[in-house]
Order: sequence, then C-alpha cells, then structure tokens
Amino acid sequence: MQNVRVTHSVRQMFLAIAGFITVISLIEADGLARWADRLEPGILRSIAAPATAALDKSLRPVGIAALHDRALDEAARLGWSDDALRLARIARPAGAAPFQPASSTAPQRLSAPVPGAIATAPIAAGVPHSTTLSPLAPIEQGKPRVVALVGDSMMAVGLSATLMRQGADDSNLRFVKAFRSGTGLARPDVFNWMDEYPDMMDGEKPDIIIVAIGANDGQGFVVDDKVQLFGSAEWRKTYQSRVADFLAMVESRGSRVVWVGLPPMRMETYNARIAVINRIVYTVVSHDPRATWWNSEPFVADETGGFREFAALRNGTMVRLRNADGIHFSDDGAGLMSSVLMKWLDPPQEMAARPETLATERPHSPTRTASASPKPEKATLTSDARPSLAPPKPGRPVGF
Repeated sequence: MQNVRVTHSVRQMFLAIAGFITVISLIEADGLARWADRLEPGILRSIAAPATAALDKSLRPVGIAALHDRALDEAARLGWSDDALRLARIARPAGAAPFQPASSTAPQRLSAPVPGAIATAPIAAGVPHSTTLSPLAPIEQGKPRVVALVGDSMMAVGLSATLMRQGADDSNLRFVKAFRSGTGLARPDVFNWMDEYPDMMDGEKPDIIIVAIGANDGQGFVVDDKVQLFGSAEWRKTYQSRVADFLAMVESRGSRVVWVGLPPMRMETYNARIAVINRIVYTVVSHDPRATWWNSEPFVADETGGFREFAALRNGTMVRLRNADGIHFSDDGAGLMSSVLMKWLDPPQEMAARPETLATERPHSPTRTASASPKPEKATLTSDARPSLAPPKPGRPVGF
C-alpha cells in the first residue's frame, strides 16, 4: 500500500513538472527562441535554436505571444519595468513614428570590421591602475544635466538603481534609462544596439552617458557565415570594431561618455574572458578624447585586483559588494561607485570651487602590470574617490 502511495506521489510530481514546462513553453516561446539565439555557436545552439524557433512559430497563430506582450506593456505603464525600449514605445503617442537620428546616414547592422584608427588600434596589454574623471562644466541654473544610463545587466542591476536613488532629490540632474539586460555588443544578430539605441533615447540629447556593458560578450559569433571563436585574432578585430562603432554612435550628439570597466568575476574562466573584453574596450575608449574608461576594481576587488564578495567598511560594518551570482554589483557595491559618480555629476559647492580631478586607484599588483595610458596623467583627488573599505583580516578569506 505504501509503495502505491509513493508511486502515485511520484506520478503527480512528474505531471506537475510536465504541466509547468508546458505552460512556460506556451507563455515564453519567444523568450526561449531568443535564449537559444544568444547561445555561443556550437552543438547546443545548433539543436536548441531551430527547435525553439519552430515552437515559437507554431504558437504565433494562437496569439499567446501578443497577449504576453500586452501584459508587459501594462506592467511598464504601472512602473514595473526597466525595459528602455518598451518604456519608450508606450510613452510615444499613438501613430507617432519612431525617432530617427539627425544624421543622414542611419546606423547599419554590422557584419564585418570597419576601417578607422580607433577600430584597428593595437589592443592594450593591460588596463591602468588608476583612472580619472576630469571636472565637468558648471550646471546652468534651471537646466538639469541629462545623464543617460546605458548598457546591459551590469547597468540594470545595482548601478542604475543606486544612481537614480541617490539623485532622486537632485534638481540639477535628470536620468534617462537606456539599458537592456541580456544584450551586448558581440551579437548584433540577437540585439543590435546600433539599431535599438536611437529608439531607446527617443530624441533625448544627454550631456553625459554612463555605459556599463559587456558581461555577455565573452562568446564566439558568426560573421559572413564564418564562426569567429572568442579570443581569436578575427574575433578581437570584429569586437573592437563593434565597440568603436557603438562609442561613436552614443557620443554622436556631443555627449561625454564614461565607460565603466567590468569588475573581476568569481569564475576564473569567465574572469579571463572579461579581462580580454576590458582590454579591448579600454583600447577603444582611451583613444577617444570625449570618453573615459573608468575602473570599477578599486570599489569591489581585493588587494590583488581579484574577485571579492564581501568587505568591511572602516566603521566595521560588513557589506556585500557583489550579488550571489558572482557577476553583478550588489546595491552596496554599486553604491560605492555611484557616490563618486554623483559627486562628479553634481559636485558639492566646495568641490566645484577647486579645479581638481576625481580618481579611483587600486593597490599595485605585480601580476597585473598595466600598460601606460595614451592619455596624459592628471592631478587626482583620491581622498574623496576611494571607497572606505577596511583591509581583510589576516587568515580570513576575502570572499565567503
């Protein structure tokens, strides 16, 4: 009798799981197709992509995807969404055409590297130990400084929320959300920032653009029907070109750009890929006088520049610097950075009166030698920029 009950319970469990999978497949068929498209070229993608695409196509006539999309629109109207594209679309008057850039040449989908000094510059051997933010012009009375927050989940999770929260009562600043999780610059076939960014901005002309992107870019891709494996010479050339095109696009209206470098990651193999991405991005950004590559390591890394999940503040309070996934910033970790960025965006009166530069510095590590920056060194104000973190105690693991 007991065996019968166990068998019945197991059957119920499997039926429940099967029902759940069926419901998810019906509701998220388009999401599953997008997930498969984002996979790195290989066996898994070759199997998953056609299967999920066929499922999505077969369910389209039923209209579930349209109902799902309308539900997400309503959630966005209620303030329950951070999808910049969706927010821009629902805010646009009915019948209004999407915003088009003022340039006579619309951004085109990238398929191969484009020529240009920045796009073909030799990739830096490392990133600098310190980066600086030179002072901005004073904010005009009654004219808030417009700050666009751009990127993937590295902007969406932690950083954007802390910046907007800290600036909520600052009448001198106005933030524009232009981020989308699950995207990047490596795969324009999945999400093309060159096409989507103008629509996200919807005519906005930001003074400052803060970029945090690249966490999904450590993968190979296909260019002109040929697979370019991550890290290969062809891959680096293509990715560098895409970064250069993206940077040129976002600053095309005269905006100043701060590109936040990706932090060290917990998984060693993933962290090695992120280091390559940082070097390529730094190479591109450091050759552009309107842009600054800003190192995030001093705020969240350990004394060697490695991953750190928790840290003690000077007052003894223990805080989480990174989310449990080992990838994204926690609110506390992002808050250390946003506090410095806020002082830069709208400096207190006593700081605005002195022509110094905010900087971040990380402890010197012989194993992480950085190449010299192409930009001249500037005077730095380190006391206001560095996070108040206590050094780890001897014998105690930094991340736990």
